[in-house]
Amino acid sequence: MRHRPDIYIDVAGQHDHNLEFGQIKRFSWRELQTATNNFSEQNVLGKGGFGKVYKGVLPGPDSKKVAIKRLFEVGSPEGEMAFLREVELISIAVHKNILRLIGFCTTPTERLLIYPFMENLSVTSRLRDIGLNEPILDWTTRMMIALGAARGLEYLHEHCNPKIIHRDVKAANVLLDGNFEAVIGDFGLAKMMDMGRNTVTTGVRGTMGHIAPEYFKTGRPSVKTDIFGYGVMLLEIVTGERAIFPDFLEGAGEVMLIDQVR
Repeated sequence: MRHRPDIYIDVAGQHDHNLEFGQIKRFSWRELQTATNNFSEQNVLGKGGFGKVYKGVLPGPDSKKVAIKRLFEVGSPEGEMAFLREVELISIAVHKNILRLIGFCTTPTERLLIYPFMENLSVTSRLRDIGLNEPILDWTTRMMIALGAARGLEYLHEHCNPKIIHRDVKAANVLLDGNFEAVIGDFGLAKMMDMGRNTVTTGVRGTMGHIAPEYFKTGRPSVKTDIFGYGVMLLEIVTGERAIFPDFLEGAGEVMLIDQVR
């Protein structure tokens, strides 16, 4: 079953400051070409607003499976900022429910990020893209996923200094390891909150159906922005439905999942 692509919102705001690389392993372009069979389309795991993700096997005796995100718009300030932001934020946010960054690769024309391979892909894939003979998620597993994602968000909001606001919490960005442990990934839109300021003005970015109304109106993200996205994700987990119904966009009626449960 093929699912429709998400509809992304990107309203430019103030530019962020330049970011620095952390102490993370640098991979060569050749290593990643070999790992993905020259970025074969057969190895594509998914595609998001900032890049395409490939399954790879790193050269070496361990034959370690990885997920390699190849970013779009490398030559643009937005693409470069998404890369730098994700490297910095994931390198400082260390928690079992936060996706761990293994390494990165840069060339004059490429920006890539390397992560552990998640055996059960994402919550979205397990809800809506399973094969006919694959079991659906039982309620115990769905509860475990919801709790794991909540713990990851709690860590970002309460135990990181400064706080990290993800800004794109949704089922597609909650990954599942071999034991169905939830791992929050895709920090391309995340922001660190400066606690010395009362408000932070930024661009409105995210995925339609997951954006908190007050964030859309003011352009000021907060912890509540992520909580709203988490709530929508809970509805996705419970119902198995998408957060937005693209077929209804051209006409009148309720186009978002939250409209169906009010």
